[in-house]
Amino acid sequence: MSEVFEPFATEAISPPDPAAVAAVPGDLPLTEVLMRQAAQRSQFRHDNTIRPLEPHPGEPVEVWATSGEELPIERAVLFYTVDGSRPDLSATELPMQRTCVTWDPHAGYVTHWLATIPGQPAGTLVRYRIAGWLLTQAGPTAAAEPQIWAQDGQGFAFHFAGERAFTTFAYQVEEEEQRQPPAWTKEAIIYHIFLDRFRSDAADGNFLPGSEPQALHGGTLNGVRAALPYLAELGVSCLWLSPLHLAESYHRYDALDYCAVDPRLGSAADLKALVDEAHGRGMRVLLDFVPAHVSWHHPAFLAAQSDHQAPSRDWFYFERWPDRYGTFLDAVPGLPSLRSESEGARQYIIASALHWLREYGVDGFRLDHAIGLGFDFWCAFRRATRSLRSDIFTVGEVTDTPDAMRRYRGRLDAVLDFPLAAALRYTFGARTWDLRRFESFLSSYERYMTTGPARVSFLDNHDMNRFLFVAGDRPELLKLAALCQFTLAPVPVIYYGTEIGMSQRADVSATGFGGDAEARGDMSWRRQDWNHELLAFYQALTRLRRTLPVLAAGERRVVHLAPEQATYAYLRTFGCGQRLQAGDALVLFNRSEQVQTLMLPEGLLPPPATCLLTTTSRPVIRRSQHQVAIMIEPLSGAVFSLPERG
Repeated sequence: MSEVFEPFATEAISPPDPAAVAAVPGDLPLTEVLMRQAAQRSQFRHDNTIRPLEPHPGEPVEVWATSGEELPIERAVLFYTVDGSRPDLSATELPMQRTCVTWDPHAGYVTHWLATIPGQPAGTLVRYRIAGWLLTQAGPTAAAEPQIWAQDGQGFAFHFAGERAFTTFAYQVEEEEQRQPPAWTKEAIIYHIFLDRFRSDAADGNFLPGSEPQALHGGTLNGVRAALPYLAELGVSCLWLSPLHLAESYHRYDALDYCAVDPRLGSAADLKALVDEAHGRGMRVLLDFVPAHVSWHHPAFLAAQSDHQAPSRDWFYFERWPDRYGTFLDAVPGLPSLRSESEGARQYIIASALHWLREYGVDGFRLDHAIGLGFDFWCAFRRATRSLRSDIFTVGEVTDTPDAMRRYRGRLDAVLDFPLAAALRYTFGARTWDLRRFESFLSSYERYMTTGPARVSFLDNHDMNRFLFVAGDRPELLKLAALCQFTLAPVPVIYYGTEIGMSQRADVSATGFGGDAEARGDMSWRRQDWNHELLAFYQALTRLRRTLPVLAAGERRVVHLAPEQATYAYLRTFGCGQRLQAGDALVLFNRSEQVQTLMLPEGLLPPPATCLLTTTSRPVIRRSQHQVAIMIEPLSGAVFSLPERG
């Protein structure tokens, strides 16, 4: 979530570097990654490094920690509980072994510590902390109290120390069926709605022209309800609603009350009616939930500022009470951060989530700024919400490295796939990557993330430039990217308006314009404003996704890659060979500006295969004894499949 705003202007500017325009907020700057590595020199860390990430019942768990050369840890002990209580020195203890010392050019000499927690039965929540005793000038210490507790070094947390650091960790032991995302997500197609800009209460759904970018434009819950027939025709099966709780801004990432519907959007009854009607149409509903920070006018924060003894005082971190405090990325004073280690804050956040599940029947949450809270919190959140509803879906906005994203397995059902979004934008939008680079990334990334949580893909969202803007307002490039997105395994998201060709005036980082509001334009409900060809293509994509289960669950196998002619093809299959079988999908791309011919073995496109979808006109097929030549139009793609035998 970005909250950096720029003033409004009306004059166009020349576009900046294409790669910069295509960048996504999940791309961590290399400087930040290197800073995190270098911080190990002086830190005692546990970066949620456990093996396995998601233990089976009865399976022991290795817990690894590190200490830097500038922090001479002489002894380390892991303390854990299995009754839900926060561990202290009275908990079960396991001395940690000093296993080895490694060297890193940024971190220097790093000592590795290991303890193994015995296997536990299904349903167990294991919470643990790691204590360290320092080597003093007088030699090994006999002090009873540890001098330091190992801290989480992932996300933004490595910046923290002392009271603000995350020092409590957790994992859960679950049965196999509990370890998977809900079954309904396998066929999910999510539609991301930015409520204030999607549809108004006006009879035609449109907004008043000329509204300031940061002003309230007036989208409502009843507006979304009126759009349900349109969304059903599009083929959407799940709505993702931007924050709808009481807040100050139009975007509502600055909560004032976690349990109240913002009356500017409608009433509690309006939300219940929307959820009920969506369910009646077979659609699920996800809420954008903001657990890591609140508005600086939130009653709990005001109380903490005014009274040092207030119950909510420890919900927040004060470097100097009452005016210096931890905030979102330490950059937005209006968004004070909630402390993941505060029991009061944890109870408040989790109770708020249960409220939306219980009172309105929503089906899960997109979890904003998930790195702002520790894994111990996310285990508690998962346990509480799943105890109420076993089929809810939790998707984290994990703006971190793939290594960190992977560790959310067993804590969240899925993560938003920022690395894939960046690759799709660089390849098909800005076209700064060729197809060889894209495939090199994709094959390595897919293998790497097999041990991580499920992934949710997207081309654009409310914090980044719209894809069509990145692509120079060329719908044919958007079609190629969407074709790739929908034929890869992650659950696909459509950002509102992308399907009708919404773009923007300027880069979200351009001065003199609307900042990130540029990517949050008003949806037009005037059909003459729509790109109907693009809309029809998205409708075909959603049908394709529902028709071919292999797209969500099959293997992906590259069958053609010719970077010099910018052509590319992969097979999505449940089989193990290089032949198209019943129910498989063969996906073809021509990213060049000329007609190209792909030569494939005959078995990849046998005569019974049919073209289910194309971005332009159908490819021309010519067959020989052992090969098939597929002539494909410029900047186009297609999907072939072999029908199931009836």
